[in-house]
Amino acid sequence: MNRIHCTPMPLWHGRPPPPARHYFIILTLIGGTLHPLRWTAIAAIGLPCALAFGFLLARFAGHDDTGRNLLRILRWVLAIEFLLLIGSAFTGFFYERHAHDRDLRLYHPPGKLIDIGGYRLHLSCAGSGGPTVILEYGHQGSYVDWHLVQPEIASFTRVCFYDRGGYGWSDPSPRPRVPSVMAEELHTLLQAAGEKPPYILVAHSFGSFNAVMFAHKYPEEVSALVLVDGLHTLSLFPALLSERVELRTMQFMIPFGLPRWRGWCGGSAPPSIRGEKQAISCRAGLYDAYYREKVAHPESVLEIRAISSLGAIPLVVIARDPALGSVTPDVGGDWQLIQRQKMQLSKNAELVIATGSGHDVPYARPDVIIAAVRKLVSQASGTGGHPGNSLR
Repeated sequence: MNRIHCTPMPLWHGRPPPPARHYFIILTLIGGTLHPLRWTAIAAIGLPCALAFGFLLARFAGHDDTGRNLLRILRWVLAIEFLLLIGSAFTGFFYERHAHDRDLRLYHPPGKLIDIGGYRLHLSCAGSGGPTVILEYGHQGSYVDWHLVQPEIASFTRVCFYDRGGYGWSDPSPRPRVPSVMAEELHTLLQAAGEKPPYILVAHSFGSFNAVMFAHKYPEEVSALVLVDGLHTLSLFPALLSERVELRTMQFMIPFGLPRWRGWCGGSAPPSIRGEKQAISCRAGLYDAYYREKVAHPESVLEIRAISSLGAIPLVVIARDPALGSVTPDVGGDWQLIQRQKMQLSKNAELVIATGSGHDVPYARPDVIIAAVRKLVSQASGTGGHPGNSLR
């Protein structure tokens, strides 16, 4: 094990000397809960409220002169804050516009934008051979989620990823954000692009709903399914008010640059793809797509509940490692029940545990997904497929 050797700080009765300790506390507060942005918001709201309260208190106590002075100060404070707000909004707007234009110069769609009936969806394919693998990411995901998986699969068969309506480089879709519609859109996209079935659908998280629906609607075109820690239908997952407010707030703030400046859109991605992730994430329309998917989620669950079986289609269910304790009651709780529910979709199903991985299997254990796809491709081509322990 590599060890980091640090020079110990001289102690002051078992603690850092007072100046160092105070400096450390200040840095902790600034970088944590008490960020300057929060202090600014607290001051901007708190000062006028305090002045207004003082004005009312002075009037109630009969100190009219004091009340008039406080009211005058309150008006000045509100006027100054309004001007600062307008100035900040204009500054943020031009900052975001410049950053967006820079993104368009630096980053381009890796694939093609294909019209599917008045709006375009982005599709990118690589490799050769068959069957073609279609990668579908989850809610609030992006095609860069597959950056560790797609190149490896392209080395032994053809593989495509695409952006759902409103995501990534795709245009917003005017149609409802439910699996039945999104499966139709994907089917139209593949036909318009000239891609030929059969397909192996590999879907992560919420994308599993769309993959299951696609296999249900177009069974003759699907060779196999890989559901990567896909969602379950045990709960309707209604969109909470706090979630709706958060998504709408982000949608409103993005044109003014705050989410980009604070790293709220794309900032958590690995450094190698952070710029591209930010370029496709800092867009107001994207958060509208998130909102529409989230609000329609109960309807999406009901659509998938109505699909009781996909026959004997080869199905690999890749599940997060239950030993990590990442499945909690608020998201369904019963890990075994969740996996049984997915396995019941096919008479030819296999459960694979992505040891050491939570929900983000494409990042934590891409090798598990690649091995599952390799096995299914081999089976489809008649050369067999024996992943053994490589799937675990």
